[in-house]
Amino acid sequence: MAPSQGAPRTLVTYALAPVVGSLSLLRRRWPLGALLASAASLQVYNLLDTPGIFAAVPLSVTLAAAWASGHRLVPLALAVWFGASPVVFALVADLPEAMRTLILEGAIPDAALLASVLLLGEAIRSRRRLARAHDLLLAEQDRSEALLLNVLPATIADRLKQGEKVIADQFDDVTVMFADLVGFTQASQQVHPDELVGTLDELFSTFDRLAELHGLEKIKTIGDAYMVAGGLPEPRPDHAEAVADMALELRRAVSERVGPRRAPHARPDRDRQVPWSPG
Repeated sequence: MAPSQGAPRTLVTYALAPVVGSLSLLRRRWPLGALLASAASLQVYNLLDTPGIFAAVPLSVTLAAAWASGHRLVPLALAVWFGASPVVFALVADLPEAMRTLILEGAIPDAALLASVLLLGEAIRSRRRLARAHDLLLAEQDRSEALLLNVLPATIADRLKQGEKVIADQFDDVTVMFADLVGFTQASQQVHPDELVGTLDELFSTFDRLAELHGLEKIKTIGDAYMVAGGLPEPRPDHAEAVADMALELRRAVSERVGPRRAPHARPDRDRQVPWSPG
């Protein structure tokens, strides 16, 4: 009878390892679920008539993952249950001294390991929190720099970031072009606001690409007006030619585009297109 009873117990003992190991693989996606399932498996195993095992090692991976993910109450309760309860049992139960010593020799290191695992989980959680804060800081710096570059030229923005308080440069020879869309006021009264804004965005994006292509500096946009300058913030001898070339391409780009239609809800027989040209 002994061999026939020992085989199932041995099978359960060896089956526990792959079960807990498989659960630990899920710790990243479901940290608390993997911890609870691992603890339940160990608890069921301890209730069976099988040789006892120390729970610290099977629980250590999922316990640390659950604590690091921000769950504290459940990991702490399980650590106390599997780590401290054997020590308390050995101290208060009426046991032979030899058995009490044997239980304490295994339970005390087990409890110490569980406590160390919780400290490791806290260290991982703190590191993740600092990493998230660092990522948010970098993202905020990127947004601030993008906003700064949208307002100021890159060279001026760099000087401002380096600590210059007052930036006032003199340029003796520059060329400034101020472009206005002819017929924009009349067209704006006949189109839907969404279409109007979309058209302006498309046109001014084209203007920005032309300015970058010719090495010119966009100054600002006001309504349907676009202002660009050549020869600043970096002086160049051919600034007038560069601005003239952009002006010709700008007229060509606008003339190739037909203004937006009237609001989508207008009747087809009343829809019409208004050509725009820069003035």
